[in-house]
Formats: sequence, C-alpha cells, structure tokens
Amino acid sequence: MKWKAYAVLANAGAAVVVFALCLTWGLSRRAAWYASVISAFGFGSLYTLHDVFTADPLMYLLGPGTVLLLLQERVAVAGAVATVGVLAKEFVAAPLFIFTAVCWYERRWAFGWRVLAAANLALIAWLALQLTLIVRFNYGYGENPSTHLLSGGYLVAWIADQSPRGAVSAMVNVFGALWILAPAGLWFAPAALRRFTVAALPVALLFSYVQQPDRALWNFHFLASPLAALVLDRAPAALAWSTIGAFAFANLRLGAQLPGIPAARFAMALSGMLALAAIAWSLRNPAHPAARAQVPA
Repeated sequence: MKWKAYAVLANAGAAVVVFALCLTWGLSRRAAWYASVISAFGFGSLYTLHDVFTADPLMYLLGPGTVLLLLQERVAVAGAVATVGVLAKEFVAAPLFIFTAVCWYERRWAFGWRVLAAANLALIAWLALQLTLIVRFNYGYGENPSTHLLSGGYLVAWIADQSPRGAVSAMVNVFGALWILAPAGLWFAPAALRRFTVAALPVALLFSYVQQPDRALWNFHFLASPLAALVLDRAPAALAWSTIGAFAFANLRLGAQLPGIPAARFAMALSGMLALAAIAWSLRNPAHPAARAQVPA
C-alpha cells in the first residue's frame, strides 16, 4: 500500500509541475489544466499503480521539475536535484543535456555551459555509483540487453519477446490519442516548447533503444501533454474534455489494469476520433476564442 501511495503522490506532483511548466512556456491556464490531467491519467503514470516497485514515478516528477527549474534559471538547484535523482534512475540527467542543446541553438553560450556543467555533475554521480557497486559490492549487469549497444540494445530483445502485433500495440498504447494530438500541437507551440521538443527527440530514441521502449517514452510526458493541450485549447471545452475523458478511461485498463474496466479498445478508438475532430476544429477555426496559444511565424 505504501508503494502505491508513493506512486500516486509522485504522479500527482508531476501533474502539478506540468501545470506550472505549461504556464512558464506561455500556454493558457485552460491548456495547463488539460496537460496536467493528461499527464496524471496517461498510460505511463497509471501503469505505475500496477507495477509500483520502480523509480518511474519519481522520474515522471523530476523530469519536468528540472526543466521548470532551468527555465527559472535556477541551474544550481536543478543540478542538485539531478545529481541526487540519478541515484534512483539515470533519466533525470537527460533534461539538462537537452536544455544545453537548446541554449546553444539560441546562442546563449554562457548559460548553456552552466547547464552542461550541472548535467556532467549528475552524470559523474551516476558513473561513480556504478563503479562503487561494481568494485565494492561485485555488482554486474549480467545478460541485461541494455548493455548490448552494438546488437540492438533492449529494443531488439523487447521485440523478440513478443509478436509484431504486440509490439505495435504497446507503442500505440503508450501515448494513445497523443500520437495524433502532439504532432499537430507543434504547429501551435511557442518557440521555446517547440525547440525543446525537437532537441528531445534523439534523446527519446536513445532511451527507447536501451530501455523498454513504451515505458521509456512516457518519461517525455511533459512534452507530449502540453503539445496535445495546445490543440485541445483551441477546440470547444466539451470536445476537449470528452477527448481527455476517453483517453483516461482507456488508460485505466491499459495502464492501471483495473479488472472492472471494460476493454480499452473502444475508449481508445473514441479518443482517437475525438482527437481528429479537435484537430479539424482547431485548423478550421483559427480565430476561435479558445485559440490563446501563439501560432509560429
């Protein structure tokens, strides 16, 4: 029970941070609400209620948390959080490296070097932990496919353990309707969010290569959710909340795996159709009062 409480609190905290992150990126409060609810009821978040003995909930919280700190230019605090967080799982250092790339693209050289220094400090802490475990406690990776970088990493082993249909289904389930909404949201996204998303793509591919792909991708919920929310923010509230409701209902079965919930395929299909309707509405009604996000020049 205490582990489920940890997962619930971490996921709730992640939703709150996503809300604040959306406002910092310049999204409307309504879009921020949409994004926070999407993150809280997404596949990865709800799956932690089924498989609670992981560091994933903490990563879902610290990932957007470090980005928020960096946007506030609190580099030392972000570096400290990442340095401690990597002792649980290495992902928390990734947003710092992504942010470094964004800073250098924007020619913010001095700030970028500060962020890179913080990122390297977290990386050194993670390497020191690995060396300590290996030398002092005879720790080893065994046959963990993540270490087989030249032969397909974890990705090949994961695909080999299931049918092609199962692999495709797992990848579709991880984001569901967000696969449709998030790419469309890039068109409406503020420049800062768009740049961070583009910089994060190779990192997301890397983590999908060395970890279980569907679970690795949900680490980037704090990007997929705001992008989806930008589209829903331009649609009528009834359509937006219906899309989110169908999305969440499907994940109660797919993620949390609650036995009393009906088969998720109908809710998944419904959320996809509603997402397409929201995209169509947003494109055909650019002057709709809900359109608060800035369209890129």
